[in-house]
Amino acid sequence: MNFNSVFKKELENIIKDHSILLTVIVAPILYALFMGSVYLHKEIEKIPFAVVDNDQSHLSRDLTQKLSASPKIEVKEKLISLSEAEKALKDWEIQGFIVFPKGFEKEFLQNKKTNVSLFLNNTRLLPSNELNMAVNKIMLNEGTDLRIKHFQDEGITTPLAKKMASPIRPKIKAMYNTTNSYGNFLLPALFFIILQQTLLLGLGESISKDRESGFFQQVLQTDSEKILAYTTGKSIYYFLLYCAYIIFFSWVIFPLFSIPVKGHVFPIIITGSLFIISLVLYAVLVGTFIKKQAQTIEILAFTAYPLFLISGYSWPQSAMPVFLQLISNLIPTTPMLQAMNKLYIMGGSWNSIIPQIIHLLLIIAGTIIVLVLRFYYLKKTTKIN
Repeated sequence: MNFNSVFKKELENIIKDHSILLTVIVAPILYALFMGSVYLHKEIEKIPFAVVDNDQSHLSRDLTQKLSASPKIEVKEKLISLSEAEKALKDWEIQGFIVFPKGFEKEFLQNKKTNVSLFLNNTRLLPSNELNMAVNKIMLNEGTDLRIKHFQDEGITTPLAKKMASPIRPKIKAMYNTTNSYGNFLLPALFFIILQQTLLLGLGESISKDRESGFFQQVLQTDSEKILAYTTGKSIYYFLLYCAYIIFFSWVIFPLFSIPVKGHVFPIIITGSLFIISLVLYAVLVGTFIKKQAQTIEILAFTAYPLFLISGYSWPQSAMPVFLQLISNLIPTTPMLQAMNKLYIMGGSWNSIIPQIIHLLLIIAGTIIVLVLRFYYLKKTTKIN
């Protein structure tokens, strides 16, 4: 048994075993296309909205027209009462509504404090957040314009009126994800989670299948060189395949769904290769603990979402319990998603991802040590029936 024979045997194994074939060849492409199509339109527009106008004034009608003109808002209804609006919100006919109180224009023109009430369905955070920002922007701009007009009517020059109406005017500039696209934020991470999960399942299944058939136990009874040939020969196919996926995803799938790839090619390939190496080592290690192929799917199938959650991508690590932070630092997903964010979205250079490179190298080194000890233990304790 040598490297070439193991490599050829693994290719035959993948072709003949439909479970592994579907997992490592078909699933990554299908999942990528499916998830990408879900977020094909990455920005939320025309969110159903309603207006309860108890004032029926020129100002409230003008504001209603400006709300209707916003690309984020679709004013579906002008409801008569608060109870009607609450019912429509509860029935998911609208995602939010605004209430102009009676006497709204009169109080505003008298320079009195006046309030409008904005009701949002926060069970869906993205639409409610978009509505909140859009409505507040319109109200802020309208309030500023009306104060400028009021100062102008009092004989104050336009430049001074603008300064008095809004002495502090923040300029908010989005530096990277300029459109605030949820798809651009989420999809890259999901694509790498797909690669992680299918690689762990595919190679894990292959190792556990060898254990189930007794071939793995036979390998353990040979010398160290043959054990190394078995491990590398079996792993190299997955390494090459998934490095190809990194390239395919980065320069075919990402552009297909208008996901930015701002970083240079070389850092992306090196970082992706280290990520794949760490996953291959993890898959081999996990496979040595599972005695039957079917159990691999049962054990690993539901790990993708928990690993994504503790990676710190959707929720900061610092806000997690300490023991989860420790687990998070042991999985290669954590540094990879951090590096991916810097390279793909922010267009970072080598200097920006040095901590993540070191992190991946430490994971690889630690996993190799654990894997060597695991093989040593199995070699001493495994007996061929």
